[in-house]
Amino acid sequence: MDNIELATLIRGIIKEELEPINDRLGILEIKHDMTHRKLENVEFSMRSMEHTFKKDIHKLQDAQETLIAVMEAKGILPKAEGQ
Repeated sequence: MDNIELATLIRGIIKEELEPINDRLGILEIKHDMTHRKLENVEFSMRSMEHTFKKDIHKLQDAQETLIAVMEAKGILPKAEGQ
């Protein structure tokens, strides 16, 4: 067996040994991409919920201020000092 045949044989053996590793790496890349997309979806959902919560809190604060003003105007609630 000469050097070329030996090199070809070694390349073939290495290729056979690396194929399962390459297959597993491909699967890991796919799983990574799926996980990354899921994380992006969670981040979007969190930002959306945060926006909704801030909007709802602002509405509640407005309603609370309106209720206090009406109760103060009707004499049900004493007027707060400093206003």
